[in-house]
Amino acid sequence: MADPINIAEKLGQLSPNNNESQQSSTRLCSDEPLFNINKQGDWTYLGSPLPKKFAKLFASVLNGIDGKYFLITPVEKVQVTVERHAFVIVDYIENDDNSLSLISSIGTEHIINNPSLVRLLEDAIEFPVERGVIAGLGRACYYRYINQFVTD
Repeated sequence: MADPINIAEKLGQLSPNNNESQQSSTRLCSDEPLFNINKQGDWTYLGSPLPKKFAKLFASVLNGIDGKYFLITPVEKVQVTVERHAFVIVDYIENDDNSLSLISSIGTEHIINNPSLVRLLEDAIEFPVERGVIAGLGRACYYRYINQFVTD
């Protein structure tokens, strides 16, 4: 009789904790980037606008590696061009535990547990989010964040 399949073990092979081995073992599908994320956070595929529901789906496998971006699944790796930030944050909420809940222009949600990881640049405020991806505050959030958290 064959051993039963351990579903948890199989799912663990696809977990974010195994991203490093997944990233190195997955081959690049194309030398040219197929996706683009513009400065406003809008996604395109081969130059055509991508609906937000698809952008949100693809964002779940977006990885930042050494300053480059890729969509990585267990069987594919596709390069993504990012003009400024992979996610443009359009709203945020300060939680009771001092963490921040960020909401992007495509509807993804991100939790920042350590506010000290925020990078204040001359022209941007950036947050490292999951899988090496960098998010930046949109214009309205930028000024709101400055007024709320940055002191003279």
